[in-house]
Amino acid sequence: MRKLIVASHSTLAEGFKETLEFLTGIQGHISSLCAYIEGTEEIDQKISKLLDTSDEVIILTDMAGGSVNQKFYQHISERVHVIAGMNLPLAMSIALQLDSETLDIPSIVEEAQQQIIYMNYQKNEEKVEDE
Repeated sequence: MRKLIVASHSTLAEGFKETLEFLTGIQGHISSLCAYIEGTEEIDQKISKLLDTSDEVIILTDMAGGSVNQKFYQHISERVHVIAGMNLPLAMSIALQLDSETLDIPSIVEEAQQQIIYMNYQKNEEKVEDE
């Protein structure tokens, strides 16, 4: 079985989790880690709890150079996959394929990267084509 963890500074991860559950209907296989929020337990303890499983775990973090990513980076293994720079298309693709027999993470990441589009540029290109 696979699980998905969405991890970020502050509460972004919880918003991603709620949106994923809303859009996909998936419940129980997605967790969030909202780091550095006042009054919560230490991030290392949270990570230990989340990774205390024999399941394969895919972790999406908010940014590559951030401390949240660095904390998960040290746990990378054949069973623990870390992807930095999450976006909603990436998270949805992974969530919808958690139960599939194989998961081609590099292809999913490449596909999600194609979803980052500067729409002003695209609109300007459309104007040129229309002329």
